[in-house]
Amino acid sequence: MTLPDFILTSRVNQVWDNSGMDNLDKCLDKQHFRNYTDEVLYHYNSRGFRDAEWPDDLSSAVWCFGDSFTVGLGTPFKYIWAQQLGQVLNCRTINVSMDGASNQWISRKVHKVIEEIAPKVIVIQWSYIHRAELPNTKLNDEDRRIHINKLYIDNINELWEIFINLVHGIEQNKQNTRVIHSFIPKFADNTDIFNKWEKIKGPDWPNVPKNLTEFNKLSTMVVNELKNFFKLYKTFENYYRLHNGLEYVSEIIPIDLARDGFHYDRLTTQTFVDAVRELLVNRA
Repeated sequence: MTLPDFILTSRVNQVWDNSGMDNLDKCLDKQHFRNYTDEVLYHYNSRGFRDAEWPDDLSSAVWCFGDSFTVGLGTPFKYIWAQQLGQVLNCRTINVSMDGASNQWISRKVHKVIEEIAPKVIVIQWSYIHRAELPNTKLNDEDRRIHINKLYIDNINELWEIFINLVHGIEQNKQNTRVIHSFIPKFADNTDIFNKWEKIKGPDWPNVPKNLTEFNKLSTMVVNELKNFFKLYKTFENYYRLHNGLEYVSEIIPIDLARDGFHYDRLTTQTFVDAVRELLVNRA
C-alpha cells in the first residue's frame, strides 16, 4: 500500500451526518444550523479521508493538505475547496486533511508525499499556530492532537518560530514539486496585517510593505513606533518572514459560513479556489 500511514482509523469507510462542532449541540449558531438548506454528509474513504477512493496514479493529482477547513466541516462535499479546485483545474485532487490538525501533522504528511510521490502540485492550507501534536509516534494521528493554549499565551514568538521553520522546511525540501501555501482565517490570532497597518500608520509612514525587503528598509522612526508605541514590530516581522519567498494565497476573509456557523462555505471556497487557480494557471 502506498503511504500506509496515511490512515485516520476512526473514519475508515464511515458515513456520518455530523462531525465535531457540526451538530446542533456544538455549533455556534443553532438558528443558522437549522436554516441551512444543503444536505451535509461525511463520506470517508478507505483511508479515513473525506475524499473519493484514491486513484492508482497519485503523481498527476493535485494534493491538498489542511485541517477542518480542508475537510470542509459543515459543508457539502461538492463545495469543499479540494473538490472545487479539481473541477476548475479539470484534474484529480487528493484531500489529506483532519479535524484539529496541527501544522506539525500537515508538515509531516507533505514531506512524506514529496519524498514518495513527488507530485507536480501541492496546495497547503496551514492551520492555527497554537496547535501541536504529542511526540508519541506509537499513537495514531488522531490521538496525537493537542492544543497548547498556555504556551500560546506565554510564548507566541516561539510558536511563530516553529511555524516559520515548518513552512520554510517544506520550501527547502520540495524539489520539483510546486507548492502553493495558504492559511486558514486568523491562523495566528488576527493576522490581517494590512488592516493593522492602515489603522496605526502616521502621516509620514509609507504604504504597507509588500515583502520582507521593504519591511527591512523601514525608517528608524517607523520601527521605533512599531516597537515602543504599538508593540507590533515582532508581529509584522514574523508575518513578512513567514511569507518571504513563498508562492502563496493571502489569508482569506470568510464571506459566508458553513452549517456549523464557524467554517467557511461555498462562496468563500470559490474565492479561495479562484485565487489558487490564478497562481497555478496564470503564473505557471
